[in-house]
Amino acid sequence: MTGDVAPEPPVDPGAAMEALLDRIADLEQRLAGADERQEMFAQALDAFEGAVTEAAAMDVSALLHPAGEEQSTSEPEPLDMVQLYEWVQEHIGAWAQRKVLRSQGGSGGLRWCPWWDLHPEAITRLEALRKSWTGFVKLKDPTAMTIYYRDFFDRTMEALMNETGPFHACSPAAHSKGDFVPIAPPPWERDAGPSAVQAAAVPLTTDGAANPFRNP
Repeated sequence: MTGDVAPEPPVDPGAAMEALLDRIADLEQRLAGADERQEMFAQALDAFEGAVTEAAAMDVSALLHPAGEEQSTSEPEPLDMVQLYEWVQEHIGAWAQRKVLRSQGGSGGLRWCPWWDLHPEAITRLEALRKSWTGFVKLKDPTAMTIYYRDFFDRTMEALMNETGPFHACSPAAHSKGDFVPIAPPPWERDAGPSAVQAAAVPLTTDGAANPFRNP
């Protein structure tokens, strides 16, 4: 009869079940691949986060002492004032250009004392700066000296030459002994009462003859 729909062939239960099992197996394989990629991405992210954390925690000593290089455990070298003086002359006096105060009462510039060897703090800071420079010039990293100037040279010069630094009362024309930071006697040597402590906390001064950092 025209217009009659032919009946669908009967479904083979075995073939339908096999097709369903094949589809399930394919989905399981895809899911396993997705899990592997997710695990790979998670591991990569963990490694990246670890590298960032390690880089943030790395200090300059790691640059100066690469892995595998033994660090000296011996006593520090004695201060060689001749060596330090020559280094300061070459790497500061004949290289650095700064607007410095020309008189003790001047303004609008930095403080500097040509007689820096009469200031114990200046000697200590400049010797540390010289040693830092010695370490950085040995590095093969092309950015090493940039780090030296940014983190060591600039900060040392700022500490020495600012208006509250050890050169605060000096000028290129005159050196001033200046006052040391007052320190009270230790607690076990103080008399009872703040007045006795205040009387004992007299600022100390030094000059060339009394400076323990100078060579005899």
